[in-house]
Amino acid sequence: MTGRSGHLLDDGIASFLIRITFLRQCNLPALTNDLSGDVIRHAGWVASVMLVFCLRGNKTARLAAALVALEAISTDLLRLVPSPSHNNILYCGNFGIILLHKAWSSNGGTSALDILEKMVQVTMMRGAQSGGVVTFQPTASGSMKGIRSRVVNKKRTDLSKEVRKKIVRDVTMRKGSIPFFSGHTRFATSSKATFEGTHPQQWSPPSIRRVYNFNVPHSGRRAAFVPGLVQVENYITHNGDFDFYSLNGTTYDLEVIQRFLSFILGQMPAPVDSCAVAGIVDLLRTQGCFGLSARYAVCLGLPTSKMQPNPEFPSYAHFEEIGLLFEEVLEEMLKTAELDTICEQSEIRHSFALRVLSKLEKRSDALLNSLSQYITDDEGGASLLSFCVKTIYAFFDNDLFFATKTFLRNAKGSFGLCITSSLDADRQIVLAARGQTMSIAFYPNKGLICYGSEQAAVKAGMNFNFPGDNADVLGRSQGDIDNDALRLDLDDLNGEVIVLDWGRAKYKNPPVSCPNRCLVPHELMNGALDAIIFHESKATTNDPQLYHRMTRLTRNRFIKPLRPEATDLVLSDIQDIPKVCRSIQDEWKVDQAALSLNRLTAYNLSRCLRERLEAHVDGTVHPRSIDIMLTGCEVSLWLAEQFASDLQKSFPNLRIKAVSSNKLLGLYGQEIAVPSLGFPDAPKTHHLHDTIIIIVSHSGGTFAPLSCSNLLQSTTRNLFVVTSEWDTQIGKQLRAMDALDGEEEDHLFHSRIFTTDVGMRPAEPCSVSVAATHQLLTNLFEYISAFILSDSRFRRSTAAVISEQDLQVLEKCNRDNIDALCEIIGVTESCKPFLGDTSKTTAQLRAAGNLWAQHILENAKAYIMTFCYIFGTVISGYPLVYGIATAAGFRSSSDWLYLIRLFDAAIYFWMPQINILILRLLQRRNLRHRMVGRTVVIGDIPWVAQSAEAFLSKIFACSYSIAGLNVLSGNPADHFVHRHTHRVVRGSLVICGRPDGRLSALSTAEAAVCLSVNQASSIQSWGGTCESITIGHNPFQLALTHNGIFLKRKRPLFLCERMLVETDVREEKEAAESSKHSGSDSLDRTDRPFNPRTMFPKRRRIIDSFDSFNHLDSSIKPRVHRRRSAAALIGAYMNFEEASDRKRASTELQQDVDLLTVENVVHEAIEEKKWSDHARKLFTALDLDGNGFLSFEEFMESSYRLNSILSHGELRAVFNLVDGDGSGHLDYDEFLEMLEISDLQMGIKLPPSNRNEKGLIQIEPSREKYFGETLRKFNTGKSKNDVDFMLVRSQHFSEELYETRIASLQRFVAMTVVFHQMGKRVQEFFSCISFGMLGYRMDRTHSIMRIATTASPISGADVRQRMRHLQLLKKVQRSVHIIATAYLSYKKRKGKRLSDLERKNY
Repeated sequence: MTGRSGHLLDDGIASFLIRITFLRQCNLPALTNDLSGDVIRHAGWVASVMLVFCLRGNKTARLAAALVALEAISTDLLRLVPSPSHNNILYCGNFGIILLHKAWSSNGGTSALDILEKMVQVTMMRGAQSGGVVTFQPTASGSMKGIRSRVVNKKRTDLSKEVRKKIVRDVTMRKGSIPFFSGHTRFATSSKATFEGTHPQQWSPPSIRRVYNFNVPHSGRRAAFVPGLVQVENYITHNGDFDFYSLNGTTYDLEVIQRFLSFILGQMPAPVDSCAVAGIVDLLRTQGCFGLSARYAVCLGLPTSKMQPNPEFPSYAHFEEIGLLFEEVLEEMLKTAELDTICEQSEIRHSFALRVLSKLEKRSDALLNSLSQYITDDEGGASLLSFCVKTIYAFFDNDLFFATKTFLRNAKGSFGLCITSSLDADRQIVLAARGQTMSIAFYPNKGLICYGSEQAAVKAGMNFNFPGDNADVLGRSQGDIDNDALRLDLDDLNGEVIVLDWGRAKYKNPPVSCPNRCLVPHELMNGALDAIIFHESKATTNDPQLYHRMTRLTRNRFIKPLRPEATDLVLSDIQDIPKVCRSIQDEWKVDQAALSLNRLTAYNLSRCLRERLEAHVDGTVHPRSIDIMLTGCEVSLWLAEQFASDLQKSFPNLRIKAVSSNKLLGLYGQEIAVPSLGFPDAPKTHHLHDTIIIIVSHSGGTFAPLSCSNLLQSTTRNLFVVTSEWDTQIGKQLRAMDALDGEEEDHLFHSRIFTTDVGMRPAEPCSVSVAATHQLLTNLFEYISAFILSDSRFRRSTAAVISEQDLQVLEKCNRDNIDALCEIIGVTESCKPFLGDTSKTTAQLRAAGNLWAQHILENAKAYIMTFCYIFGTVISGYPLVYGIATAAGFRSSSDWLYLIRLFDAAIYFWMPQINILILRLLQRRNLRHRMVGRTVVIGDIPWVAQSAEAFLSKIFACSYSIAGLNVLSGNPADHFVHRHTHRVVRGSLVICGRPDGRLSALSTAEAAVCLSVNQASSIQSWGGTCESITIGHNPFQLALTHNGIFLKRKRPLFLCERMLVETDVREEKEAAESSKHSGSDSLDRTDRPFNPRTMFPKRRRIIDSFDSFNHLDSSIKPRVHRRRSAAALIGAYMNFEEASDRKRASTELQQDVDLLTVENVVHEAIEEKKWSDHARKLFTALDLDGNGFLSFEEFMESSYRLNSILSHGELRAVFNLVDGDGSGHLDYDEFLEMLEISDLQMGIKLPPSNRNEKGLIQIEPSREKYFGETLRKFNTGKSKNDVDFMLVRSQHFSEELYETRIASLQRFVAMTVVFHQMGKRVQEFFSCISFGMLGYRMDRTHSIMRIATTASPISGADVRQRMRHLQLLKKVQRSVHIIATAYLSYKKRKGKRLSDLERKNY
């Protein structure tokens, strides 16, 4: 039995009965102390044991009672259950709502709780191992009472729902009674998450204090101003870390602070840093209470104050007695002076102190003896008058806002704070941000304010309607602008504190105390709210108009509302992939240039890129300079690495790198740099001045990329981000760059944000975010490539390998990719499932997922079968063999009884294995697999393998151990065999992506992958091996694999594929002609059409039929579509090359090899492909006049002698392309450049370029029936075989890009479909067998951290200081630049005036 506070049937009668019947436990309400719980616990097992001895006669009943007693002893007496651990340090996320309209509290507060639950769901992405909420309700006396609701989340429960249940139990929602909810979720980083460490935190328990209420309107504010007995309690929610506190020039660490507070305030409630923050606030928030003010003066206010443990420190009652003297003097003064006068005039305050001093001096020393070490007349000490002054100032000034400012001024660490007090809860709360983000959203037309650490969480108010009458919610304005929802992001870099006060209209007094009344109040929410902001840093200047700092949430197309909830978030994300990818593609179209944010950002990127390229042309680039650097974490980094690889291959002379954000943070964000061991990254290896840096972070809030977006601003202004939406934390930082630099231009033309427009996705297994980011990077790759290729100088300086034809092919494949993704997922572009039966590809992928789910679930099912068998046979008394023997007439007195029992004992012993074999027979699965937990090994190119591994491991993160899964990954073209084949056992599950080997450039890559899979599949024991599945486009089944899933081509053929088809047609014709003469029409086994039904009858439901040929040119089509292995494809393409070589060789034999002619030299250089060895020889042969330069006439004459297929204009274009200085002659270096960047050596004639009026290449998809059709037409004058092979070679790079940008994405999406189906079947199984009690969600993990907003693994301790240092340095450098420019301009004007005067004089 477990004793917990709450109601007996909180979870419903059904859940209660199931707990009693099956789980053997119940919850007992209202156990307020340990004694009552122990009495009930021990009474349970004692009664169970007594019941065993009371039962007589009935053996069955006595056996059942004995089992119950044994269970009770083990649980209630021996306590064989895990106990919660203490001692934790946690990091977290804040959230909360302020209800300015009483309608939100109506109907039991359902509407307000809906918003709060949604905010918790979003904030949970930062971590959700525990959470809590505090609110305040008015008492009968008129004061406010705090109600704190906290829960520790379990592995498979939903924190948002648990928090809501706890609030409903604890809080009585009456209309207009709840001013706000302040909440917090936590993620443990160095210890376990426990209840006492859960926020909201408070140190001092609720205590009765004598308090003057400054918030009550007073008539005349004299005699009516008297103290009352009020319950005081302060709460804080804190995101970040509290490390040190400075007092009187001494810095104290957290451990010292905690010991000090324990002596002052009592025992420490929880050993977490946030609890110490609450303790400091308890000392600082003293306004209206002389006892608290006197304690503050002694502890923190005097020059003698120290944070040292003092066992003799007086109790609070002592300070309250001192406070009575101050009350007497104040009462006397109020008879002759206004309270406001006393409060605002320092002279009167000093007079107040003198009058108190005289009273204290008249009292006995007993009142002050205990404070003698703090109050002393010694040199450097604090006099009694100083004590009186500090106490009076604290009484009038130390409100919530002042206390927060004071704390942040002296504290060191990172803070996202919400501070509340029962003394102020009816009118205000205070928020602060320093080193941690904090956003506040204002909804004037709903009377609602949302705040939170997670920027997306405050958009929860957009998803819910106002529960009352929408007409004139706050009674002030009906204008669209006034009613727009706005968001304010506090300056977390420099530190900012804000008080939100909604009580000035009611109480007619300022929201802050006298020292802060110089700050300008900002009216918000149509005048219903005052916001006063304090900026910690004096080095920054913020716009005095707060509206200019705000982001409009409504009527803003860049702001995406939170997505509605889905029953299966992972499936919803996967089904959104085609629609999202199509949307990204459409946004990059030329006709969308004026409307697309991504195109505007690309325009800004091209300006930065042009500067870099001009430096390359001029030769002024630093030798260690990085041209383009990409950075990110985890999946974002893997995608960035593939993008950097493709871009580097396209432009070899550029220096492009992808570096982990944690590495950059370790190198540049620490006082002592973290060495990047094992990697060449170091401050001296990277020259980042004016480097183009692209931060890839889909969430836009991950700690390391977010920190890098600030750190790197000091080295370059060319910062960009690829993220899920315009409105992210990194986007906010980058948008502020131009404002920080004082730019007056339209910031839209300085856009730095590339967005996928996917929005916030709460599912932790990443699918649509990965696909969308990869898609956007593909379009960005095309844009950068087209920009560089549009300028011949840039093309030459970057040594461009990619061509315009490659971009056209890539764009065509990119557009057709949407249909392929729809086919894989089984949805239309509008995310709707296919009508009728699902696509065949989807069915195969899901069938593979179902099969592997059966493998994973077999242990759980066998356990249930074993459980049923044991219970059935033991209770009935008839085990299997004994029951059969008894039914056959066997007598128990027979001598065979012991043999029968032996057989039954063996069945009991091997029952789990027997049940597993039964399941495998019924499900027709492999009987030889080992009966252990399964391991899935994923093989593909790096970004696919790593992303798929992360996806699958997160899918099974919350599954039960009996259905657990181990996930590994590797690159089958590299280290797959070396890393994982030694782990292959019977039943290991291998899924491998195969490149499309039908493309000549990829045939060897597919052969390498197939070899790796075959090697893994060939390792066998007892006739069994791993179960391997391959996913790819080439429809050839590997003999050793269990299954092959073939994706449809969904693109035109490349020229190499077209040549294979032409060869097949030609051979068919030859075979037909020969058959007429020989009467034979037999075909080789390998030439037969691929028929899955005949070749693999046992797998007809899983293996795909042959690839669709919808994209083939209908003008030529073989009767039989051959399937070729990777090895066969390599052989076919080598035959093409050898045929071309033989033809050229036979032509050369007819020439005089001894004659040194231009033709011979050229052909020799081309044949041997040794331009570096023959370049000088070739240049000399072409230089007819021997002057060391090659004129255009010499170039033309040589081309004609070589029978060039290029026209006069095309030859002129090639010549001008490399004649950079426009001299009309090519020197030897320019001649070498021509050989490297032109297709002259291959003799290929290229089609004209597609450019706009500005000369920029336009990326249009190829309209060819097959890729290479146009090139073939332009090169019809030469030998067909020779030209075709050269054209095939020219397409190799576009085939590689097709693999890395298109085909790999299709394989990744296919794997997500398989893995989702696996996870779904396992998830549904446990929910089904337990009536929902064992259900869990596969869209979340145990850590519940979708966004890593806490520093990991690089510490964030020094980041803020480094950021501020670099920001100040940048400001100083800019100021120096402005001054220097102005001085030089002045000097130039002065010199001009002097020269003018001299001319006049002469």
